[in-house]
Amino acid sequence: MTEQNLNPLVLLPESTAQLMEDMEEENSESINDLIYCHLYGVVGDWYLSKISEDREKAFGFKMINSEPVWEMDDWLTNCHEWGEVSIKNLQEIVNQKFLKEKDIRFLITRDLFWEPIKFSEINLDQNTLFYPGTTDRNFS
Repeated sequence: MTEQNLNPLVLLPESTAQLMEDMEEENSESINDLIYCHLYGVVGDWYLSKISEDREKAFGFKMINSEPVWEMDDWLTNCHEWGEVSIKNLQEIVNQKFLKEKDIRFLITRDLFWEPIKFSEINLDQNTLFYPGTTDRNFS
């Protein structure tokens, strides 16, 4: 395994991108889509199924749950939907806000042990990672 594949802060290594379907002009969501890459952080999860040729954009399901007190609206918008994901922007957030500024709110990492799975088989009931702050979450 290459060094890039072993670093969870490299959000979409080329070896993973090569497995993914190419993005088409019109992307449609399907519970039968294979999810090739799972990114997660304290603000949510990204399940990626398709990739652009230039590797800067992906298509998948986004579950972003930023609390208002975190003041993240300039970077990420809360949503639970299929859509385009800017891999380039997410990587810049990780590089600048998390690695450089050491701001835990911007920790986004790749699941190193993810295996391709149908979207319908993923449990979406809660985020993968929770912010260790004042967030009131119901874990039942």
